[in-house]
Amino acid sequence: MATATRKSTAFAPASRFAPMRTFSAVFMLGSVALLAAIPTPDPVQIQLCVATIATLFLMGWLRPAGGPFRSFISLLIVFTSTRYMIWRVTETMPTDSALSIMGGIFLLGAETYGYILLLLSTFLSVDVYKRAPRPAPLAPEACPTVDILIPSYNEPDDLLEVTLTAALNVNYPEGRVRVYLLDDGGTLAKRNQADPVKAAEAQARFEHLQEVCERLGAHYLTRERNEHAKAGNINAALKLTDGDLILILDADHVPSTDILSRTAGYFVEDPKLFLVQTPHFFLNPDPLERNLGTFKNMPSENEMFYSVIQRGLDGLNASFFCGSAALLRRKYIMEIGGIQGDTITEDAETALELHSRGYRSAYVDRPMVAGLSPETFSGFIIQRMRWTQGMVQIFLLKNPLLKKGLTFAQRVGYFNSCFYWFFPLARMAFILGPLLYLLFGIQVYVGDLSDFLMYGLPHIVGALMLSSILYGHTRWAFASELYEVIQSIHCSGAILEVLRNPRAPSFAVTPKGESLDESFVSPLARPFYLLIAIVCLGQVAGIIRFFVDPVGSGVVSVLLFWNTFHLLLLISALGVLYERSQQRVFPRFETDRDVDLTCLGVTVPGKMTDISITGIGALVPFGEGKRFEVGDMFQADARELGATSPSMLDLRVLSAVDRPNGQKLGLSFVIQTPEQWSAVVALMYSRSENWKTFRDRRAQSDHMGTKIAGLVRSSLSHAMNHIQAVSREVRS
Repeated sequence: MATATRKSTAFAPASRFAPMRTFSAVFMLGSVALLAAIPTPDPVQIQLCVATIATLFLMGWLRPAGGPFRSFISLLIVFTSTRYMIWRVTETMPTDSALSIMGGIFLLGAETYGYILLLLSTFLSVDVYKRAPRPAPLAPEACPTVDILIPSYNEPDDLLEVTLTAALNVNYPEGRVRVYLLDDGGTLAKRNQADPVKAAEAQARFEHLQEVCERLGAHYLTRERNEHAKAGNINAALKLTDGDLILILDADHVPSTDILSRTAGYFVEDPKLFLVQTPHFFLNPDPLERNLGTFKNMPSENEMFYSVIQRGLDGLNASFFCGSAALLRRKYIMEIGGIQGDTITEDAETALELHSRGYRSAYVDRPMVAGLSPETFSGFIIQRMRWTQGMVQIFLLKNPLLKKGLTFAQRVGYFNSCFYWFFPLARMAFILGPLLYLLFGIQVYVGDLSDFLMYGLPHIVGALMLSSILYGHTRWAFASELYEVIQSIHCSGAILEVLRNPRAPSFAVTPKGESLDESFVSPLARPFYLLIAIVCLGQVAGIIRFFVDPVGSGVVSVLLFWNTFHLLLLISALGVLYERSQQRVFPRFETDRDVDLTCLGVTVPGKMTDISITGIGALVPFGEGKRFEVGDMFQADARELGATSPSMLDLRVLSAVDRPNGQKLGLSFVIQTPEQWSAVVALMYSRSENWKTFRDRRAQSDHMGTKIAGLVRSSLSHAMNHIQAVSREVRS
């Protein structure tokens, strides 16, 4: 916990010094917890409260980048939170009735969950690890052979063709890499199913994708039956391939050309390495980002995990497989019988098994795939329910705390990854707990406002400060709360299903590449209406209690504070649940690049403003008496547009709009040769530097308060659009 970021100079130090780091971190956290348990009179607690909050704000103003300041402030936050939890357990638990005791335990359980996560976050993320690059060996014969496996089930053909083409464009010695499409949508069982329409669709897919792979130079594989979902699909392919390493890519995860050159070298250096995982980067906004308009300036939801947590785990030899954008050593995968399939999160389960056997993993923090987020809220929830159920399954069936062979740090890392996904239950407890008293008078908390300010205020300020210190560049505070709320209602039921029967969940494929022809209210919105109505009722009842029961006004004021906050979150969630229209299937990436376009032999200088796999946007100056029109043709050298290989591209004008400084042209690629198609894919996806630059730009946290205020305004504004849309439906 001594530094914020440690850079490696060789592979070994990360795992070599992990036991020392673990011991020192546990010792310091334990010492602080013991110190926090010392009882103090109220005047001393008031002084501690004031001093702690003043120190936290001072540190927030100074913004220490790392080193002992970062560790000190984190330990101070642990101190204040531990004092709060001790106070909650010893002085605020109700005892007047069985219902009150149950309600008190219900609310305290949620707070205990948050406190445990705070300790885990401090342990894992205060000291994160920056791994030194390991380029692939220059000599072709020294490079391990690689099989690129792309599992598919029901993705659109054009999306698969993009991913296959980009995989074939990856930089690696010729003859040392092969690309395979693993098609689970054209299995023998699907082609022979009873429904003749579906059987014909599967047969057509089988024949068409075979032709696509043959034309591009990839290999097509399928199997007899759809058993064990994605894990079974990959395992069937492992029996038919023989590469030393396996690069697994989801069907929508398009690789940059440098993905192997930046990862394969680690396997040459360390024979015990089983995994190199890289981040998942998404070109399109998820439903929250799209519906609230935050995609360009707010870090993605997964940035906290990929930019901080995975790096912290990497320093403890505990970074794990995330299903895609990962390179694995075949030898060790086959040693455990292939990709594991006891849970529906086969990736983390596989890594857990190999870590328990003493093998090592590495994490390279550079985005080298460009994927697609679910376009609709329904698709988003399907994905998150699968993740939730899978990690809860691992917790129940493969409990990392009891798994033989793991180090203490690995147990903590995997426990954190599983335990986090219980947040839907904790979030619902936080929302419903105060309502027990506000609506029914069931006491869940004993204390007055002054007690809460002495103990609770430093805890809240500290928790917010810790989140800012550890994740401030990757997760906005209000956005984090909003993401949890929109998932909690539906994912809570998913958790309860697993708790009833840990083997019940089945793998659900996340829909990708959807288009939304018009704006609409999500069909999953109805439970939110009910919860908002209950919280509003609790708000009214709480205000009445505040005035008619002066003795209990202290408790009521604390509970009303939380109820008001939850009401704000739930109303803001309505903004996410109003799906804004989206016509484009392939995402468009904004850029700023000078280009030369040729029209009828005349070179026109311009500026490329955006690009997709289907075309580009360009701003060109007004010509002398010339305006470009729909249907006009241009030519451009692909290298001028940013591709790495030479090829002349034809572009047709689809739209032309006059702007004060020129014409804004929408240009569509006219693909006539395989070389042109390959150049277009390379132009869009080949440079990982583009994804890194975009990610780093969103991580800038200047004027954070202003940005969060803007997010709140946007969510409430779109919530009004949601309410208006529902009103129109009711009237019609």
